[in-house]
Amino acid sequence: MIVGLRVIKTIISIAISISIARLLHLEPDHFAGIVSMLAIQPSVYRSLHHTLSHMASALLASVIGITAALVFGNGSFVIAVVALLVMTLHVKLRQTASLTLAVIVAINTMGTSDDLAGSAAAYNQFLLVLIGMTVGTVVNVVRKPRHHEREEVLLEKSESMLRVLLHFIRLDLEAKRMTPYKSEMRLQIEEVRGYIEKGKGISQLIREDRWLSRGKNTGAGEMFRTYETMVERIRDLVKALQKADVTHAESARLIRAIDMVIRGQERMKLDDKSFPLSMLLRAMAPSREANPDHQEMSRLLPYYQAYEALADYLRELEASASIVIVRPVKHRTLDASTFPPTQIRFS
Repeated sequence: MIVGLRVIKTIISIAISISIARLLHLEPDHFAGIVSMLAIQPSVYRSLHHTLSHMASALLASVIGITAALVFGNGSFVIAVVALLVMTLHVKLRQTASLTLAVIVAINTMGTSDDLAGSAAAYNQFLLVLIGMTVGTVVNVVRKPRHHEREEVLLEKSESMLRVLLHFIRLDLEAKRMTPYKSEMRLQIEEVRGYIEKGKGISQLIREDRWLSRGKNTGAGEMFRTYETMVERIRDLVKALQKADVTHAESARLIRAIDMVIRGQERMKLDDKSFPLSMLLRAMAPSREANPDHQEMSRLLPYYQAYEALADYLRELEASASIVIVRPVKHRTLDASTFPPTQIRFS
């Protein structure tokens, strides 16, 4: 088992938080360690946001808890009503992320009100939250999360999986049969979309912390959004071909068009260059026969839809050439093997 950096930072923050709480004779000291885990977030921005949110919730909950304990006592029914009140306030204020911590602070405050005189119980609980959140945030800032390597791997994997989908569509056409969409092809498309969604999430984390390094936008987030649109066009292409007569002569022309798109995408990947979009778009339409009858038009209609989806895919591919990807200095080498291999199977 490989222990990640986030796990190590969490362990360090727990140890430091508990040590500080014990030095200050705060009880229960382990609560500071529990709270510190909440501050270790995948980005520094989220750590700061969670710290402020949780501290505000802890202050509110401790005040409500000690007030109720001094006025009504700390009976089980009173504690339950206070917990309900704290939950209701957080839902109304749309601060559900810190709701659990607030309820715990309120219950702990009321539970220790007999042992600690007056407002000392509320002060004790708030200090524990303050220590835990502050230590966790400082640890996260000292060694801020790094996601550039994962982002680059997901970019490469998403782009290659798009080409794999087109490749298998071409193989289906050459074999004169189409893989059923709902049973198999849909699962493969959803798998590709999952990698793209993961990449978008990583890019969002990098953008959140860009203010710390004053770095430029890497452009990867825009690229992932482009890939997302390209996946949708592949889905449209597959759905159109589900209704097509793959034994029709037009299928051979569509195979050549798909092959041209794959080769153009490979050229962009290897040479980092664009390709003549206008020349390829001319191939994105069925051949026109003189005065086709109604039956022939109905057989050609799915191919019209397939060419339209392929042309839209090509336009998105051309637009992606203008997106500048800023690659950071690498501290270690990662490749696609860092992630589990994708099993793409077509019958």
